Amino acid sequence: MRRLTLAAASVLSLWTVVGTSANAADLVWEIESPFRLFKPTSSFALFENAYRHVRGDLEAPLPADIIWRTERRLNDPDCKDRSSPDRCHATRGPRYEQSRLGWAAQTLPAVCFESQGNPRRYSTICERKYSWGTAKEDYILPEAHTVTIGLGPDQPTDGQCTWTWEPRKTGGKVETKKIACKTKLTIARVPFALDRAVSGVAVSVKLPDGRELNETVIVDDVLVVAIGDSFASGESNPDRPVNFSGTREMVYDPQVQRDEQLAARKPANAPMYGVASADQGFNPKVLPRRRLEDEEKSLSYKVNSREFIAAFEQRNARWFSADCHRSQYGYPFRVGLQLALENRHRSVTLVSLACSGSEVTAGLFQELASREGAQKTVRAQFDQLSDLICKGGAAARTVKASYTLPFFEHGSTSVQMREVAQRWCPPQQRKRSIDLVLMSIGGNDVGFGALALYSMTESASDLAPIAGLVGSQVRFPPSVSRVYLASLDKRLKAVKDALRDGFGVEPARVVQNAYEPIQFDETGGICGTQPTLGMDVHPNLRLNKARLTEVGDFFKDFVKRLECISSTGRRSDCPAGLATGPGTGFSLVTEHQVKFAKRGICARNPQSAIADGMLMQMPRKSALDDEFKPYSPDGALPYASHWRLFRTPNDAFLAANLHSPSLPVYDILQPVYAGLYSGAVHPTAEGHAIVADQVMHHARSVLDRRPNIVITPVATTGSR
Repeated sequence: MRRLTLAAASVLSLWTVVGTSANAADLVWEIESPFRLFKPTSSFALFENAYRHVRGDLEAPLPADIIWRTERRLNDPDCKDRSSPDRCHATRGPRYEQSRLGWAAQTLPAVCFESQGNPRRYSTICERKYSWGTAKEDYILPEAHTVTIGLGPDQPTDGQCTWTWEPRKTGGKVETKKIACKTKLTIARVPFALDRAVSGVAVSVKLPDGRELNETVIVDDVLVVAIGDSFASGESNPDRPVNFSGTREMVYDPQVQRDEQLAARKPANAPMYGVASADQGFNPKVLPRRRLEDEEKSLSYKVNSREFIAAFEQRNARWFSADCHRSQYGYPFRVGLQLALENRHRSVTLVSLACSGSEVTAGLFQELASREGAQKTVRAQFDQLSDLICKGGAAARTVKASYTLPFFEHGSTSVQMREVAQRWCPPQQRKRSIDLVLMSIGGNDVGFGALALYSMTESASDLAPIAGLVGSQVRFPPSVSRVYLASLDKRLKAVKDALRDGFGVEPARVVQNAYEPIQFDETGGICGTQPTLGMDVHPNLRLNKARLTEVGDFFKDFVKRLECISSTGRRSDCPAGLATGPGTGFSLVTEHQVKFAKRGICARNPQSAIADGMLMQMPRKSALDDEFKPYSPDGALPYASHWRLFRTPNDAFLAANLHSPSLPVYDILQPVYAGLYSGAVHPTAEGHAIVADQVMHHARSVLDRRPNIVITPVATTGSR
């Protein structure tokens, strides 16, 4: 059987694997709800409908930006005029409120992950809903899938057809059903086995004219695992963002204790202020307030009352996993969904463990401080994955190993080598192999967070009071990061060894993201010409062009080192003696970086730069007309399309609005904490979709190289 090239395969909307016995045009089948993270069929249908709309002609090549197109179809707000939040609200349609909050808010309530658990974790057994009923499934290794099958477009659909199917494994029950030929047959449980020789069912249908058609149905279930840091977790993009009031403000001042001071739109002794701008006067203590239940009940809770605190916390942003700020907008989720959408003979089991703040040490190998919530720490990602894959869980992990890694305290240039002990699952005890690993790691290992603060503040003392609140992250220059960069190869070698030892993952199955540049404006120049653009949530935040240039130069060297660590053959200037030798062998994704070259954190739409710049300001009440300017925060569009592909501190405040539990909710330090710790300088959901489109090229290649998987065309009517 001829193997198709990847380019040719991408033209097809449906694929099959070895074992097809019927003419491809005779019978057409597909998996029902093939993205196994979603419990109900309605969640996948949401994506399926959007994908079908933007896919276009099924005979044409698959668009290279298909994930971005699907993102826009799902997250463009339902309004006629999207030029500003206020105009969008004024021209809103019936789905405005739902679309304004983003698609993930709709799917979050029903996923195979215990988002409210302690600890938060993937469900060992997940009860999924199908058109025929519910089934309790092992999340990592399903026993069966639901499949629908019908006659191909060239077959007559008049009369009654008699369907017969039986498991390919010896001893299975033979079943028969007679239905109208125009109706698709649903096979509730198509057996799945890792041994393809006994997986699936043999199907035959007898037509009214006496002909019999046959098909072998074998589901290709793939396990995709994502590990790494905030650039994989989806940081800054909560599944359900915070809603804000269109009339009330929040006064961040510990002196304000009385009801009338909280409710007042212009607190006593506050200076006059107009449109939010670093060049105009405004009270930095007064910012948009969450829409709370007291406003909905026409009440006003005291700012320091239990009722206010409870109401405030009740309206927190919602995350797939709050302890890691992991959301469905992270690019691994989009890659997993696309793998299922473009091949309806494929089922995708996704396990994303990516966690904001992760390094190779604290994150992958060791526990990490939780981003938020009652759970103070997050277990090491390798430990979580081992427990999920190992039959018998943690108790069955009996293989001991150790890895020598460089350690350092952030801000210090002293590096020490230490051993890290691991316990792995024996190969024979693993439930299954991992088909694809998506990874983003290394940024925190060289101090990305500290470099961001270095670019946005004049000195460490500017934000010193909150240093301890944001994970003790220290502000330091690229010269310190270069010390850590020199040890990155040793850390990534340990990752390569751990994936092989603990999970049997060969390097060719790992796709690593090389990060996205944040420093460019819409002309391709360095940000900082307007230093407070998108940063007036706090008066001490401002981009410094000279320091950002330093950081940008370091980023170039960082990417070069990642390229050399992945393969010394990629560059002619790789240093000698890297711990990874000729390279890790991971597929390093750098193609997406050019798409961010003019769409950094300060970038404005070139067609409407002045207006776009105004909309990047923090909404505040105008002294002239007592209205929020430049727009009302209750109409914020956190998932609408923007030219910039990174969250500014203002954006982060208005999307996640995270407040420190160790301070009074109205403390003056809360706005800057919310601006920084809610995910500033991270890609938007749209940015993640752009990354996912580029990662998909590598992901398809990895899956296409699996042994014993032969791709053949399957006829499709285009009805699904």
